[in-house]
Amino acid sequence: MQLSASLNLRQKQSLVMTPQLQQAIRLLQMTNLDLRQYLENECSDNPFLEVESDDDVTNALNNSKSEQEDTDKGTDSVNNEIDNALSDGTAMADDPTTNADYENRFETELTDFKAPSSGTSQSDDYDFIASSVENNPISLQEHVYRQIDMKFSDSNERLIAHAFTENLQPSGWLNKDCTAISDLCGSTIELAKKVLSGLQEFEPTGIFARGLKECLLLQAKEKGVLTNQFTALLDNLELLAKGQFETLQRKLKCSKEVLLDQIKILRSFNPKPGERFDQNFQQITAPDLMVRKSTSGWTVDLNRSNLPTVHINSEYADEIQSKSRNEESSEYAAQAIASARWLKRAVAKRNSTTLKVGSEIIRRQTAFLESGLDFLKPLSLKDIAEEVKMHESTISRVTSGLLINTPRGTFPLKSFFSISIDTDKPGIETSAAAVRNLIKTIIQDEEATKPLSDESLAEIISNKGVKLARRTVAKYRELMKIPSSSERRRRAKVFGE
Repeated sequence: MQLSASLNLRQKQSLVMTPQLQQAIRLLQMTNLDLRQYLENECSDNPFLEVESDDDVTNALNNSKSEQEDTDKGTDSVNNEIDNALSDGTAMADDPTTNADYENRFETELTDFKAPSSGTSQSDDYDFIASSVENNPISLQEHVYRQIDMKFSDSNERLIAHAFTENLQPSGWLNKDCTAISDLCGSTIELAKKVLSGLQEFEPTGIFARGLKECLLLQAKEKGVLTNQFTALLDNLELLAKGQFETLQRKLKCSKEVLLDQIKILRSFNPKPGERFDQNFQQITAPDLMVRKSTSGWTVDLNRSNLPTVHINSEYADEIQSKSRNEESSEYAAQAIASARWLKRAVAKRNSTTLKVGSEIIRRQTAFLESGLDFLKPLSLKDIAEEVKMHESTISRVTSGLLINTPRGTFPLKSFFSISIDTDKPGIETSAAAVRNLIKTIIQDEEATKPLSDESLAEIISNKGVKLARRTVAKYRELMKIPSSSERRRRAKVFGE
């Protein structure tokens, strides 16, 4: 077989994700606090960047005329690039104002693995994956949020769970009861109690207790030591604190040796399970958006108290460029200034996008803010994307981690999304979350000895104007972990309800 060399020209199209657009997209997913930390890190690498709090903005504006003139140059073309990327969900070509680095265009923090240094012997025991994972402490609230996403699939229950978590103290105890939470969320007390019962199953055992006795009771149940004697001991903790052991023996109807064994078990419990987390690192869950009701309606604004502001020190940049004695230092200053300008525009675009998406979500969900969970409307990423003229992936990024403060509590933006179910009225739909809440309410009001079947539930709901099949009722009932009609009837007989 004869081999020969040849030269061919081929033309092809490909999507390019530039480092600048990677940065702009990454900013969309950051909370205000994460954004501040990110910008402060950028300031350590770029001498022309400055980050100020909202309190300093007024003073900064008085001295920023020359900076604004420099920043405005080329703003329209770069903003159009970011707008197109957010609208299409695709990447654009390299920014022509910066030097293209084709070899490193996909370098991000996700691929910045930390390999062992050259001075370290690379033995077979070296764990590359473990060395790449950041071992950062997390707060009790963040630990709970991760469990909420796995425990509760119903959007109503997630909203109530987040409201409970907001009132979780560092010790792991609650500072509000079910009545206060249900009034805050506009839900029934029964639903709030059910959500609290689920939260009390979280790790570490004992969190979401409303007092010392309940905290120890939860741990005793988990350990399987909740006997009548141990329950009596928990009912008389004040006697134990006073050291009145003889009185305790009479209350428990046991010997001194048995009492000491019960006290030994009690001392093995943790009365403040939340303190097992690093108290020096408190994850601050400050909201990124604020919702308030005014005379003209509901208003949405960015949380200015924790929103950082980016400034460019143009005077220092001009001084550096004028005093530079070689081409290398002058080129470095020019690239640093260009990078700072891009970052400032990207932050401004992130803020306007966040505000636009949050405002549209609240506009769609004003009924929830005014009337409670039963009025949560169906909403999808596509609905918001079409209204604000952006791609669904952009909406997903914005709503994935941001928090919004409302008169009914602070919730993740993603909590306001729910699928829709048709009704008898043309053009009017209801959310699946509202339907699940309706099913739960009907079952709670049913006669215990004559529970309603799934078919009967579907008929009752259909009579209320919501088109629902029997299998859909069964799916929602199982999703809420409600037993079947036969199981509910059996339990009624067993417990004599």
